[in-house]
Amino acid sequence: MTANTDKQSRPGMTFGRTNEFTLFFKVKPGHGKQIREVFERPGFEERRKEMSARIGTLHDARWVLFDDDTRLMFATNFDGDWDAYIDDFAAQIPEIFDTILEHTEDYPGIKAPNIKDHIVAHQATACSYFRTIPNATVKDLQKALRVQDAFQRLLDEAN
Repeated sequence: MTANTDKQSRPGMTFGRTNEFTLFFKVKPGHGKQIREVFERPGFEERRKEMSARIGTLHDARWVLFDDDTRLMFATNFDGDWDAYIDDFAAQIPEIFDTILEHTEDYPGIKAPNIKDHIVAHQATACSYFRTIPNATVKDLQKALRVQDAFQRLLDEAN
């Protein structure tokens, strides 16, 4: 299955400066257990969180096995350009995707030349997408938290 990866045809909705991103994959027969085992490996979640933080545009991420472990969903919200986002995954955390998605049908590998076509073929655009803070990027939110922490320290020191 090949999709047109012309930038004008990128799936996903935008709200403010953030995009929704949802992928659906067919799990290879009997591989649901292996996917669950990946997430249960000691230290995997900590490593995934650490590595995902390298992608400075990623708001959140979730993986969901459903339909009796025959389907897998990956959903995120991100700031900026779709192509740059995919490039970041390939450059920053390729082993996370390969370790999980090798258990899905026809997965070519995150560094494959046709990976963007594969992703577009598995991406579904939301029917509706909403954020409570539409114009705040990950960097904006991190800065606001640093300012809040500094302000709280000043208040604590004043007491």
